Formats: sequence, C-alpha cells, structure tokens
Amino acid sequence: MNSAIQCIVLLACITVCTSASKYRCQCPQTTEKPVKSSLIHDVKIYEPRPYCSSLEVIVILKNKRQVCLNPESKFTKALLDHMKKQK
Repeated sequence: MNSAIQCIVLLACITVCTSASKYRCQCPQTTEKPVKSSLIHDVKIYEPRPYCSSLEVIVILKNKRQVCLNPESKFTKALLDHMKKQK
C-alpha cells in the first residue's frame, strides 16, 4: 500500500513538472528602442510567473506585430507611467 501511494505521488509530480515546461517567457529578447506612440495598438504587461521570472512588456502594433520592450529602459518606464496615469 505504501509503495502504491509513493507511485501515485511520483506520477503527480511528473505530470506537474512536465506541464510547467510547456510554458516559457514570451520575450526571449527585448529592445531598448522607443516605439512611435501612433503605431501602438495595445500594451500587455506580464508579471513574473513560476515559469518566467522576469517582468515582460509587450507592445502590439497596429500592423499586429509584437515588440518586447526592456522593462528597465527609460521608454518603457515612461510608457508604463503614462498608462498608470490614464487609469
């Protein structure tokens, strides 16, 4: 009975670990370059998560292209401040 419980716990751990590996950061590379505000359609902010330890700021342009911004850059900080003031 004890080995059966250990086996079930082991299988549960394997399932959780392998399902978490499907997720990853959406921004493997970021840019410091500013983006023209007239081209921005939307901004998505992803806080650090268990499978991605960094803050991610993704700008979606009007042509549907996504640009990952460095959250530490002056432009990104100014953009986030502007968004907070609008809310």
